Formats: sequence, structure tokens, C-alpha cells
Amino acid sequence: MDSPQRDHWKRAMEEECTSILLNNTFTTINSREARQLRVKPIGSKWVYKTKNNPDGTRRYKARLVIEGYKQTDFGETYAPVGKLTTFRYLISQVGKHGWNIDHLDVVTAFLNPEVNDDDIYMTLPDSWLEGLNTTTIIVRLNKALYSLKQAPRLWHNDIDTCLLSLEFTQSQADPNLYLRSDGILMLLYVDDISMLHPKVASKAAIQVKARLSEKYKITNHGLARQFLGMEIHREENGTGISPGQKALITTILKGFNMQNAHDVSTPMDPNVKLHLAEDRGEKELKDIKGYQAIVGSLMYAALATRPDISFAVAALCRYNCRPFTSHLTASRRVLQYLKSTANFRLHFSSSSSTNSNGQLTGYTDSDWANDCADGTDQGGHVFLLSNGAVSWQSQKQDLIAMSTLEAEYIACFDGSREAKW
Repeated sequence: MDSPQRDHWKRAMEEECTSILLNNTFTTINSREARQLRVKPIGSKWVYKTKNNPDGTRRYKARLVIEGYKQTDFGETYAPVGKLTTFRYLISQVGKHGWNIDHLDVVTAFLNPEVNDDDIYMTLPDSWLEGLNTTTIIVRLNKALYSLKQAPRLWHNDIDTCLLSLEFTQSQADPNLYLRSDGILMLLYVDDISMLHPKVASKAAIQVKARLSEKYKITNHGLARQFLGMEIHREENGTGISPGQKALITTILKGFNMQNAHDVSTPMDPNVKLHLAEDRGEKELKDIKGYQAIVGSLMYAALATRPDISFAVAALCRYNCRPFTSHLTASRRVLQYLKSTANFRLHFSSSSSTNSNGQLTGYTDSDWANDCADGTDQGGHVFLLSNGAVSWQSQKQDLIAMSTLEAEYIACFDGSREAKW
């Protein structure tokens, strides 16, 4: 390994190897058993990644992953993840009532559940650390491993059983939200856990963390300052809480060399009609991957904390397969807008704030026949709670409306479904 950070990576590999061996993740087989195998062993490799801690330090992570793309025999693989709308709703309650929100991280989560199939064999990579090496490179999996196709489902079933044993109840609205009678709520997103609880339940929350630590190796980050790439800011005067994504936006801008771009006040130019690009004789982009990379980078910000760019991103996504020069210019304009508004955050007011609104308030809107290409309309909705947006959407409608009234009714119908949920 010739990397300048080789000492960090070797240390991360040692930690991963130790976790694998302590969890009894696999069992080695001897050469006679290896010759009698009726299935072909699946390969494995190391994957390296850096991750920023809530305190701003960098963590080096090394994962031994199985080459799951070579799997041919497996069962159910689906595993749900927590909804961003659910997280924002919970954040609004934190701001309104002054609850605590803690961030827990399950270390090597996928190494915990047992594999039900006894016929998954794997070859260890040549770089398996010396001193921890086995007598043979072929092993039989006892527990799940990262990149195993059924690993996410096995992990979700395992922690689901654990939380139910701790007297949590699974929410019918979101299968990754768990509630308890003492007011403790837990939202799962793979191996990241957001625990929310009123201050009167602080002692019970400590007990829940202790019980989880008995079964899993848990990293307790304390009061959440970051979750799923969102920074969580608590107002010092107790007037609310504000999630934002300045770090993500800064990373995106640097990735596309737009950190020094000129500021703009709107995400789109109202005078540019994207659907008329071909009619204007514009050039079609030969390399569409650059355009797709920009739009893909904007997606998470539009879904998580930036409803102000959701309309623009939805419009740009329509041209991912065949973008023209004006589409690339429009995508860069969104980056310029994010650069000038990187400090923007959602804000959820506390119940003590004079401007706080405890009721869920929704708005819907639609244009009519604005897209000359197919005659469909763009509809959208946004729902506010504690003066902050908890849910929003902007997308083309499935039906072609014959009037502005029909277009508004379709948008209202889509918004009503979200309100019902």
C-alpha cells in the first residue's frame, strides 16, 4: 500500500479484521472440504472510505466486502430505510417541545445477523492481514457481510427483533420509526439511529442505550449535531432548531469547481424555456455524464433541506438522457444559487416562540400546459409544521388537465394523499 495515509488505512483494516473475528462472521474450511464444495466461492475485497465525524475530524473506514454482484442464489433482499419526511417531522417536535435528540451509530452493523443459508462460501483477499490470517482462504459465512445481497434485510430483521424486545412498537406510517410508551422514539437509517425523547424520559433513554450496547457495538455521539449529512443547529435562545446542509453544498461546489461562481438570487432563469432547446438549434451534449453528475449531486439537497430548488431539480431531471447546452447552463445556475444561499436552513420554532404554529398547514399549486412538449402540468405541495417545511414535492402530473381548474384539482389530490399519510 503506497498511499500517504497507509498507516490510517492499515489501522482501519485491523479494526475491521478484529470485528469480523470477534463476531464469528465466518468459519474456515480445510482443503478437503474445499475440494468437495458444490458451489463456487464468492470473492471479496477491501473498500476504503473516509467519513467526517460530528466534531469535524476525519475517520478512516475499511470494509471487507463480499462481491455480492456474483451471487446467483439468494432470497428476499428488500429492507426499508427511514423517510426524510419522518425525520423532519421529528425534528419539528424537537424544536417545538425542547426534546433531546441523540445520534447513535452501530459499528459493523451488517456483521451481527446470522445467515440462514449455509451454502455461502467466500474467498478472502490476498491482502488479508498477516498475523490474523487463516490456514485457508476459503471460508463459510456464519453472519452477514457488507455487499451480501440479503445483508440489509437480515440486519433490519435483527434490530427490529431487538427493539420489539425493548417494548418498542413499530410505526404503521414508517417501518423504521419505533415508539415507546414513555415517549422515546427511534428512527433507523441502516446503521444510523436517531433517538428522540422528552427530558423526563432521559433516565429511560440511558437504559435503552445500555441495553442496545449489550447486543451491539454502539458509538454514542451524544446530542445530534449531524445526521444523514444534515447539520443540526439548536438556537441558543431556545427558539427552535434548524437543520441545514452547508457542508454538503460546499463539497458539491468544490467537486464541480463552482466555489468561486457569481451569486444569483433564483435557482432558475424565468426567461429560459428548457423544453425549447432543440427548437432553438442548440447543440446536444456529447458527454452527458457531467450533466448527470450535477443533477445527481443536487438531488439529495432538494430532498433533504432545500425545497427552494426542488422545482428546478425536477425540471432538470427530465433531460438526463438527452441534455442540451441550455440544460447544462441551467444546472450550473442552481449551483450558483446554492453557493449564494449555502447558509440557508430549515427552521422549526419552539412552542414558546410567539410565531410558532402547532398545526400542520399545507399548500398545493400547479401550472397549466406550461410544457409544450407533451402538454403535462407541473404540480407541487408543501406542508409546514412549527413554521418549517416538513414535506414537499414538485413533479410532472400523471394526467393531462383540460383546464387550470383540473390542474389545480390534481395537485390538490396529490397533496391530500401526503397529508393523509
